[in-house]
Amino acid sequence: MDALIEAAKQRKRMRDLAIFLILRYTGMRRESVATLRIRNIDVKWGLRNVSVKGGKTRDIPLPAAVTQFLQAYVDRVVTSVVSAPTHDTPLFWSEWGRRYQGKTRAPMEGKNIWRLCKTYGRLIGYPMLKPHDLRHGVAMEILEAVRAMLGHVRLETTQLYAQIRPAQLKQAVEFYEAKALDALSR
Repeated sequence: MDALIEAAKQRKRMRDLAIFLILRYTGMRRESVATLRIRNIDVKWGLRNVSVKGGKTRDIPLPAAVTQFLQAYVDRVVTSVVSAPTHDTPLFWSEWGRRYQGKTRAPMEGKNIWRLCKTYGRLIGYPMLKPHDLRHGVAMEILEAVRAMLGHVRLETTQLYAQIRPAQLKQAVEFYEAKALDALSR
């Protein structure tokens, strides 16, 4: 997961880096990432009122370093793509060339994020990489940390504790704070 972040940094693609940071530290589905708007960013929490599977919304905590990066991304990139962004302006845009029509720009869709993962997957040596693989990676990393902290030998024992209350969710993301700072400072 961290190799994707490094590859986006090396290529100097702020949009790609923002997407991979969100996928890396939230485990969100690609459609939810693609539908993010400026209004979803909350400096103190991370992401608020995010559309998720089943037509529901969720508040999703992020490490502070990632939230700050997203705010800088909006200030630098989104404002250069959209002349007068509003709270409903999409965070992520895709641009491509069309023969005889020139460049086209449109808000990203889930399939664009899937393609982005495929492209970067080839760059880092994982050509079969899918966005959902990152979701599984986040889940396993967190479960392994809890398993180790509780001293469980078997992961199945840890899964009994997998129910978490929303008030504890923001505290749980502090697990990633140092990793996010390290990833963004390199």
